[in-house]
Amino acid sequence: MASAVVAAYEQLLVDNVSTVRTVESAIRNVTWFLPGRFADADIASEGLYALLSVVSSVHDDLLEKRIPPALSLPPHPFAPGAAAPETAGLLSTMPPAAPITPLLPPASEHTRYTRYWSDRSPAYRRLSRALQTTTYIELLLEMVVKKKAGDRNRWRLVLGIEGFKSVIRLILMTITRRPVLLPPTPQREFDFALIPQDKILPPEGVKPKDEEKALPAQPTGPARAVIPSLAKAPLRSHLYPLLTSLPEEHLAHPLSLLPELSTPGDIAAEVLSSTAVLVQVLLLVHTMRSPSASRYRPASLPTLSRAIPPFLIPILLQLLARRLRAPAGESTLLAEHYAQLDRRMASRFFLQGPMWIGWTRPKIVSVVNFLEKIPLISLAGDLISGYLPLVDDYFCEWAGLARAREAGAGHTVT
Repeated sequence: MASAVVAAYEQLLVDNVSTVRTVESAIRNVTWFLPGRFADADIASEGLYALLSVVSSVHDDLLEKRIPPALSLPPHPFAPGAAAPETAGLLSTMPPAAPITPLLPPASEHTRYTRYWSDRSPAYRRLSRALQTTTYIELLLEMVVKKKAGDRNRWRLVLGIEGFKSVIRLILMTITRRPVLLPPTPQREFDFALIPQDKILPPEGVKPKDEEKALPAQPTGPARAVIPSLAKAPLRSHLYPLLTSLPEEHLAHPLSLLPELSTPGDIAAEVLSSTAVLVQVLLLVHTMRSPSASRYRPASLPTLSRAIPPFLIPILLQLLARRLRAPAGESTLLAEHYAQLDRRMASRFFLQGPMWIGWTRPKIVSVVNFLEKIPLISLAGDLISGYLPLVDDYFCEWAGLARAREAGAGHTVT
């Protein structure tokens, strides 16, 4: 019964993929304008974002099974659809053939690597999805607990979330013996709505309509080699896309895209990177419980952000990890991973602790005040000001802003 419901939902999703993507995009855009508009607007906005992210992830998994890998390859050079118009005359007088490009872009190295481990290791697939889902809902959980149970219970929740995430990262590192990518799951790299319906594979156990038709009668005469005419063989335009759209078996093995952690320094760097945020939460909880803590709202984030150790020690740990990690060498994927870690470290440096209170926030407030004086552009200032209380009051909002920046950098397609 459950499998029948999933199959029916999957078919409904395939038949209406364009409408589903339009609705997802509209809801995602709405969530950017909700904070600061009414009471509990931040919870409503983050709730929509978390729900939409989880549902989109499920939709991507369902649709990925129905996309044939051959769509990322150029069409066959002698296929009817790939033939150039017939021309008369000699070969030298033939016009250049029309360019042939694949229907879908080739999979990125990140997708090839994470898909390899997701297909090969059930433990990696479950843990990576659990880690990614946790990043979707952590800010929503912090908002709800802070509103219903207070700041102290909020920090217990944040400590549990960061401990859970750190343990998962270390387990993933043990499974792969390689750095844990961010995100650890394959990401959507194209719009499923652009794929024609006749190219999508049917559900498992259902034969395509083309196979149900009777096969044509075999010829009874002697077999002859079929040699296509030169005018129908656009080899020049066909070979060029193959440079970046080779079949999987002709590409480098996914494990070769990311070098293995081979030295104690490499392992120590990965452990430090995976646990730096957990160390920061522990330091914030210790500061909250210390005898010298402020008597006025000692568990609130604005009060704790004035302490130097919870801000400085995690930054030093990440810098130490950056010093210990192995050079990227010829691995483009590892170089991109290191660049992403550096961007995240820089964003956390400016969006937390004394740096946020004493430098970044006053700069943003001055920009907002300037924008509010300009007609129409004041809407942008109003939008920015709606997010300031979130960064002030919620620990996981720093991670949320980093995710939004990474999404805009091109890992996902909306």
